[in-house]
Amino acid sequence: MDSNRPSIKVIPPGPKSKEIYEILRAYEYPAEYVTNYDLPLVMCEGSGFLLKDLDGNTYLDFTSGFAALAVGHSHPKLLDAAFSQMKMLQHTAQIPTEPRARLAKRLVEILPGNLKNNSKLVFAVGGSEAVEIALKSARVNKDRPVIISFFGGYHGRGGAGAMDVTSEAWFHKGLHPTRPGVVELPYAYCYRCYFGREYPECGLFCLEYIRRVLSDSKCGLRNVKKGVNHVAAIILEPAQGSSGYVIPPKEFWPGIRKICDECDILMIDDEVQMGWGRSGRMFCIENWDVVPDMIALGKGITGGMYPMGVTVGRRELIDKFEPNYHGVTYGGNPVGCAIALAMIELLHKEKLPEHAAELGKYFFKELKELESEHPLIGHVDGMGFMIGIELVKDRRTKEPASEEAMKIVKEAIKRGLLLTISGYYGNRINIVPPLIIQKEQVDVATEILSSAIHTVEREPH
Repeated sequence: MDSNRPSIKVIPPGPKSKEIYEILRAYEYPAEYVTNYDLPLVMCEGSGFLLKDLDGNTYLDFTSGFAALAVGHSHPKLLDAAFSQMKMLQHTAQIPTEPRARLAKRLVEILPGNLKNNSKLVFAVGGSEAVEIALKSARVNKDRPVIISFFGGYHGRGGAGAMDVTSEAWFHKGLHPTRPGVVELPYAYCYRCYFGREYPECGLFCLEYIRRVLSDSKCGLRNVKKGVNHVAAIILEPAQGSSGYVIPPKEFWPGIRKICDECDILMIDDEVQMGWGRSGRMFCIENWDVVPDMIALGKGITGGMYPMGVTVGRRELIDKFEPNYHGVTYGGNPVGCAIALAMIELLHKEKLPEHAAELGKYFFKELKELESEHPLIGHVDGMGFMIGIELVKDRRTKEPASEEAMKIVKEAIKRGLLLTISGYYGNRINIVPPLIIQKEQVDVATEILSSAIHTVEREPH
């Protein structure tokens, strides 16, 4: 891949991709590679922000492997770290290693606020598991059963704990009893307010609603007069990734922090998708100057090169676990730890979070201009390199344009741009580029996206 631009030689999917796809269809359960694109693209090579398929087409990858490839494909510094460690030691299970110790120390050193140098961690294999450890810790520490999550939240599908706090009803089909110990409340999705109000005149009624639920004994969660509290924690995504990067108003997370403090509830921050500089800060929650009690990490922690999850929390919370209360065979693997250490150094030395913040503002401005040009775009959300475009059939009624969203993604693929679809109604396009992109790639992506939207808008209704 000699160029920094996409190149389409065969209309995707090409014959070689179709051939491999038929093998997958015969032997593998159809996962996201089908549902997000509805096209059997088969990739064979990745470098930086580019992906190449078996038929020789090159694409701008603005999916970043569901945000795992924070610094793109095959970053040389991460490869060097991985290969160097593999030559020395690949796996020990729970036997300590130097990379494991160094990463534990380094992670605690970069945490926000009073978590810095006052926390401990538990290694996991992925983000879902990191979430489950946080949920276990909350329930063990508070000796309470209930976790509050939000409509539209996604915290994984790997196990019952993470899946319980993931909101999508379809993920729970056939699993009974569903979601024990979980209460779900409306998220601050201002474009589609559950209470039919407008920000800022609403006075943040979504926060007031949560206060009422927690203060009214008839809701069944707390009775202040009787000294009863069933709620262990509130789990949140700073911005809802799998719902299309829905960004709450600036008052929301400080308000949630205040509610947690007032009600003696722990605050769990799921940074699995939003962390590692994507929002313009190392941890997304830092954009609101809020410090949670625990943070679940994954995806970008190793730049997509090795499956790893980490749960960090205040020292007294993690210390409540008895030895061996949680542990997995590949947790704290030395290769993954070496890559994560290189990843942290890379983010700091090359100032990639700052780059995402600065170039992200430019990207957001360009997309807002597209909003004024294209009636299909109802709303653009985002910060840094996590941007969601909400598509609607009518801006007045806000009727979701779900079919149009899929068509636009297909048109973008034909032009060499990879995007994903998400949203409450499958009508939001996620823009999740690697942190290493430059203005040239932003301009190319904006041009392709505008052309794809224009093509769909011209279709007869």
